Amino acid sequence: MAPKAKKQPHESLKQEHVLQAVVIADTFNVRFGPVTLKKPRALLPLVNVPLIDYTLEALAASQVQEVFVFCCHLGEQIREYIKNSKWQDGSSSAMTVVTLLSDSCISVGDALREIDAKSLIRNDFILITGNLVANVDLSQVVEEHKQRTQGKDKSSVMTLLFKNAQPGHRARCKEDEMFLLEEGLTKRLLYFQKSQDQMKFPIPKDILLDHEDVILHNDLMDCHACVCSPIVPTLFTDNFDYQTIHSFVKGILINEEIMGNKIHMSIIQDKYAARVSNLQTYDAISKDVICRWTKPLVPDMFGSSSKKRVKNGRHNVYCGEDVTLSRGSSLGNNVVVGGGTVIGSSTTISHSVIGQNCRIGENVKIENSYLFDNVTIEDNCDVDTSLLCSDVHVLANVVLKKGCVLAWETVVGPQVTLGNGTQLMSEPQKDEFDDLDLSFEGKEKAPDGQANQEKMEEQMDTASYGAKCRAYLYKPFIESDDEEDEIVEDESWWLSATDLRADLSGGSEDSSDEEEDEEDSNEEGGADGEFALDSEEEGEDVVDSALGFNPKACLLKVDADFYKELVATLVRAESEKIKEENLILEINSLKHAFTVPINEVIHSLPCSFIDLAKKLQGNSGASVPSVLAAFKTISSRYSSVLCNYMKDSESQLTAISGIGDFVVKNEEYRTRLPQLFNILYDADVLTEASIIVWYNQSPSPPGSNKALYHSFLKKLAQPFITWLQTAESESSEEEEDEDEDGDGN
Repeated sequence: MAPKAKKQPHESLKQEHVLQAVVIADTFNVRFGPVTLKKPRALLPLVNVPLIDYTLEALAASQVQEVFVFCCHLGEQIREYIKNSKWQDGSSSAMTVVTLLSDSCISVGDALREIDAKSLIRNDFILITGNLVANVDLSQVVEEHKQRTQGKDKSSVMTLLFKNAQPGHRARCKEDEMFLLEEGLTKRLLYFQKSQDQMKFPIPKDILLDHEDVILHNDLMDCHACVCSPIVPTLFTDNFDYQTIHSFVKGILINEEIMGNKIHMSIIQDKYAARVSNLQTYDAISKDVICRWTKPLVPDMFGSSSKKRVKNGRHNVYCGEDVTLSRGSSLGNNVVVGGGTVIGSSTTISHSVIGQNCRIGENVKIENSYLFDNVTIEDNCDVDTSLLCSDVHVLANVVLKKGCVLAWETVVGPQVTLGNGTQLMSEPQKDEFDDLDLSFEGKEKAPDGQANQEKMEEQMDTASYGAKCRAYLYKPFIESDDEEDEIVEDESWWLSATDLRADLSGGSEDSSDEEEDEEDSNEEGGADGEFALDSEEEGEDVVDSALGFNPKACLLKVDADFYKELVATLVRAESEKIKEENLILEINSLKHAFTVPINEVIHSLPCSFIDLAKKLQGNSGASVPSVLAAFKTISSRYSSVLCNYMKDSESQLTAISGIGDFVVKNEEYRTRLPQLFNILYDADVLTEASIIVWYNQSPSPPGSNKALYHSFLKKLAQPFITWLQTAESESSEEEEDEDEDGDGN
């Protein structure tokens, strides 16, 4: 008898391949406005089911065995939800779900760097956002990626997932507008560029010369899901410029010849995949779920459980258990009503989602709207294309026009009408800048109770929101446009695509010509919201009614090309950690290259550092307070550079003039002029004497543009000047007391 073959040692030690996934449960933006102030977007209900469940269900259906949910904003809520969900019940799901919390991450890149530091990734893994609704089998994309990396394209580090969606598709937002070049045979990504309504793209000639089979795409929607090789987190760690997946993809494509890494793509043809990125896509995807395009992720299958049953009726009407419909009430097409909800007589609801345990009165009309749990709407109300969070109370005879958003526990009414796009919250909007250590504010700060009362009285408008309201206007943070941030369209999410196009175009050829002229003007004046004056000339008699003077007649004209290059130099200095003395040499070289006078350099420097802070904070994704916080750090770090150009009182007055021009040009920073002065004062860039000299200047003649301009800035800077004077008097008193004590001894 032949001897039995012995097992090789490596066979017994061979580990089973475990399919892993990383879920980024934070979007690192505020596009849902007041809705996500108290609850993370991953837990917002989409057709009465938390968004994170759609993502985890897609992973479970794809045979994923290990999931890491990375949480930042309000991450404890996500951890607590998953802890008490079916995902921690071994009998319901074989998938292991682990939550990771971090308060310091501000981007996807930071999250992946932390995951790399923890050494959690062992194999190819799925990287996905926590707001994806999909019924596609991602394991097939994983297998496709694995075969590629084990075959001819071993250098492939990522396979991006796209969905066929023509421009204008309702689930496709501005962020998904992109232009791609694909190598047809290998599915390799050759070129990637966000379009944002651009009509022309500069394609590198080498791509067309080196590749015979090139496919052009503008009909794809980014699913924000991809399959990554284990090296991807390490690549993020090695390059801190990678903050988003898109910046990573661009970096790989640009450095492909050097690093040898490649990106591939996979296109979904007959399955569903879409990401809830803003209110527009929230509305579109909700309707897709109700209309059963996402099957099996539909209300009566996915939303039903032993605790809450949902029944499907005709015309896509879904009702939970214990729903009470009074006589005369009617449910139209595409309606979901959660369990325990009571609907009064003569009430009509259509194309809407109603949460659990809601109370809707008599003669109420609800259309194209979304109500979370425990919402109360009293009699004779009209709600059209609005979103109401949990525990909102709408008193009798209230009309909510299109686009209204009422955040958690807000109360409005009675007998008021809220206009289109009104966003309200139950508490005064917090100013992030209040947390910064600005010493001059502490001298004048009123008692907490008095300050809160003043803020509440300032923001609450009972005439507009009702005599019994508990509502404060929410003001979204909108700074400037950036290619990594979608164009702000949440404010008009209620408009149909036709209405939106008509509103933007104006319906005439003249309006399109005006838009072209405006684009040309923007190109001449700078990019990315940078500080630069318009190239148009205005007469002395053209007065801005909001300012009381003509700004173009009194602001210093800055060389746009020089300023743009100055900001780019600062950005590069920050990323490459250039030493201060070398940065000074580069700034001096720019001065000579563009032949600008030294006064213009000094005038531009503080403004360019503010623009540097804006870029470091993501431009349009950053709030004014966060930009000021970054500017404070930058001013302290580069104080020697600033002081090199602002050595005496005259140069400091020029710098103050530059800051004044900046706030005049950027309305959102006008009330922040005291903070800007204080930041440079704390960094020893501006002295008290120079600031007081500037304040006491009296440009002549009185009533001229320069005089009105200076008076306008003086009013803005008054809080800081008052603090300086108060601090000086207190210091003098302390010195006198010390002298008296010394004489007494």
